[in-house]
Amino acid sequence: MKKQTRAIVIGGSLAGLWTARVLADHFEQVTILERDQLPTEVVSRAGVPQDKHVHVLLERGAQIMSQLFPGITDELLAAGANRVDLTGNSRVNARGQWLPQFQSGFITYACSRLLLESILRRRVAALPNVQLCGGAQVQGLVANNGVVEGVQVRWKDGREAGVETAAFIVDASGRTSKLPDWLPQIGYDTPTETVIDVRLGYAGRRYKIPTPAPDWDIMLVAAYPPDNGRGGLIYSEENGIWMVMIAGLLGDYPPTDDDSFLAFARDVAPEFHAAIQHAEPVSNIIGYRRTENRFRRYDKLSRWPDGLVALGDAVCGFNPVYGQGMTVAAMAAVALGEMMAERNGRLTGLAQSFQKKYPKIVEPAWLLATSADLEWLGNEEATSLPERVAGWYMPKLLDAIPGDQLVHQTFIQVQNLVVPPMSLFRPNIAWRVLRHSLRGPKFLSRLTAPGQPDGPGETGG
Repeated sequence: MKKQTRAIVIGGSLAGLWTARVLADHFEQVTILERDQLPTEVVSRAGVPQDKHVHVLLERGAQIMSQLFPGITDELLAAGANRVDLTGNSRVNARGQWLPQFQSGFITYACSRLLLESILRRRVAALPNVQLCGGAQVQGLVANNGVVEGVQVRWKDGREAGVETAAFIVDASGRTSKLPDWLPQIGYDTPTETVIDVRLGYAGRRYKIPTPAPDWDIMLVAAYPPDNGRGGLIYSEENGIWMVMIAGLLGDYPPTDDDSFLAFARDVAPEFHAAIQHAEPVSNIIGYRRTENRFRRYDKLSRWPDGLVALGDAVCGFNPVYGQGMTVAAMAAVALGEMMAERNGRLTGLAQSFQKKYPKIVEPAWLLATSADLEWLGNEEATSLPERVAGWYMPKLLDAIPGDQLVHQTFIQVQNLVVPPMSLFRPNIAWRVLRHSLRGPKFLSRLTAPGQPDGPGETGG
């Protein structure tokens, strides 16, 4: 396969790291330009204001991570991460009911975002053809005859500002991407945006895990429309630490002082409050409110320059409470690499083809996140037929989960982006969901008792 000379990745967070790893297979040199100075230790950065909060790598993301970085899961475990079965080691309250626990085989490696990013950054930096440049503030694009050939860079270390040239440039700079401002400067339109915002805010604090520790690694209490708008998550991280997050919707933002934080936790669920009531806090309380779902529709632009793509939160950012961002960015990076392999190094036309394809990459996560959020908005902001259908169907499916393990297992597969959302509409799943909706959970439990058939002509498969 023919390798091009140089690629530039704008942004050194997780989306940029996934992308640099993939591009290293296709370019002689890959340069990451990151505005922050990149630490060598497990510490926070100013450019990632939410990096101290919970970040979950879904099963699909864990699969991609292992493919791109063989042996990395062992490295995470050696650093203190926890191998967690997402249904077996998690205590979950959904739609007001505690779900049964069972071993699903869907695994996450529970740890802090800081640890995960630190290990990935070290792995990427060790690649012989990748260069990480911190303190590089990208200020615009350089284009010629419809091809982006470089970026304008201001260096924070006092070096003279100038242009960094490349055959291919990826914007992986996250929600704060300046690409909508840069495109008009080189003669292209600004994209439209789809925004769905339930005004969710959350606050988090770290605690020492009590002794003896409970028999779960994760406790999740989900908010429940229309009236129970408070939820919470207790998430085991490395070094015997819990990250405890409380969240409120529709502007019911959680407080950041000690007494009010615990009072809010009491409203989440008595069991949630009891778990942390006597635990020892080891950090301050930190809040975060930028949680809207935002999709910049670059795919709808009629003209797009060669040599430039955007991916990750720079294109489509999700309500972070659903834990999809890291995994979707990994999926997008892999899809970009697959397109490059198919074209055997030919870059002409690739950029626009990738942006046109992008909705298919993010559609599963977008439908899950927005259908959940649209329920709080009465589905009034649904803008497409899939969103409207999902907005009608998903609440019924979620109501069926506590009493039906097959529906629960299928939802976990979809939620972890392992199988497509259409799996939730398979006849045997849809029949169970609609039966539950029409007849109620007690009747469903009786029908699905051991030895009873699951439906007309079914045995539960």
